[in-house]
Amino acid sequence: MLALLDSLFGLPGHPLVVHIAVVLVPLAAVGTIAIAFWAAARRRIGWIVVALAFVAFVGCFLAKESGEALQNSVRRTEAVDAHVEMADGGTVAGFAVFVAAAGVMVVDLVVRQRTARQQPPLPLQGRAPVIVGVLAVILSLFGAVRIVQIGHSGAKATWGNTPIVGSGGDWGGDRGGDRD
Repeated sequence: MLALLDSLFGLPGHPLVVHIAVVLVPLAAVGTIAIAFWAAARRRIGWIVVALAFVAFVGCFLAKESGEALQNSVRRTEAVDAHVEMADGGTVAGFAVFVAAAGVMVVDLVVRQRTARQQPPLPLQGRAPVIVGVLAVILSLFGAVRIVQIGHSGAKATWGNTPIVGSGGDWGGDRGGDRD
């Protein structure tokens, strides 16, 4: 779909683009958890966290698209197949963190506006920030953990059987059996 991401600066686009998701989704998740229950953080950085979560979500989409472009040019292994299968959920994970951050801020905005206008509270208005906060934590943890799992599977698919020069070991390939 995005042929532009097939190659960046003469390199496959996926290894470069994937870092947007791998770094920003967990960072946005931590920010979302902070703003969910800390009013001062919500007022100072809440909308920044929402913007960061949106960029992370876009990064997940770009990583998926660039990965699909790369998929046909790498050797197929069980690890690559496992990563490809897991990676389909990366966009969902990024979207979950974005929805969590946006939900916290929208509920905060509505509650503060109604309070400032001295309007009667909505049903569950007093509990809504707590309910949305708990859901935001759950969605953020889901999104961050899933992205880390997907990134780890991609790293294993790429580097799992590559020996570290001078170490006499490897990074996580087949560790079974005796070593001579």
